[in-house]
Amino acid sequence: MRKPRTPRPLQVPGPPGGGHGAPHGRARNPLERPVDRLERRLRVVLTVLALVLLPLAGWGAGQAVYGHHAQERQARLAQLTPVTARLLTDARPSDDRPGAPSRFHASVRWSDRDGDRTGVAPVRAWSQRGDTTTVWLDARGAIATPPEGRDVAATAGIAVAIATVLAGVATAYGVWRAVDRGIGRRRLAQWGREWERVEPGWQTRYGR
Repeated sequence: MRKPRTPRPLQVPGPPGGGHGAPHGRARNPLERPVDRLERRLRVVLTVLALVLLPLAGWGAGQAVYGHHAQERQARLAQLTPVTARLLTDARPSDDRPGAPSRFHASVRWSDRDGDRTGVAPVRAWSQRGDTTTVWLDARGAIATPPEGRDVAATAGIAVAIATVLAGVATAYGVWRAVDRGIGRRRLAQWGREWERVEPGWQTRYGR
C-alpha cells in the first residue's frame, strides 16, 4: 500500500522584484506621491509637537516663573519683620480717584522695644477700628509694602504655562497652514503635468 503524500505548505508569492515587503510597517501605497508622504510626515511631527513638546515647554516656562516669584518672595521676607498691630481707624481707600486700584489703609498702632508706635499701613478692605492686622516693618522699623502672597507665584506660573502652550499651538497651526497651501499648489501643478501627458492618449482612444 502506498503511503499518502504529505501536502506541501501553501506558498504565497512575494511582491514583484523579489522583495520581502515591509516587515516593520505597512506596505507603501503605490498611489502615494512624494508630496503625499511629506504631508503625512508633517502631520506626525506636528502631532508629536502638540501632544508632547508643547506641554513640556509650558511646564518648563511655568516652573521658571513660579521659581522666580518664589525666590523674590523669600528675599523680601528676609528683609522684613512682621508685627501685630491694632487699627485706630476703619479701613479707607488709599486713592479716591475713579479707576484707581482698590487698595485700603488705616492708622495702626504696634509695640516694639522702644514702646508704642503708630503709622499708616495697608489693610484689608473690610477691616474696622479695633481689629488686629499684620504690619511689615523694614530694617529701620518703618512700615513697608507687604510681600507677595504665596498664591501670586502659583498664579503667575499657571498663566505663563497656559500662554506658552497657546502660543505654541498657534505657531504650529500657522506653520501647518502655510505648508499645506504650498503642498496644495505643488499637488495641483503635478496633477496638471500628469494630465498633459495623459490627455493626448485619452483623446485618441475615446475621442471627444
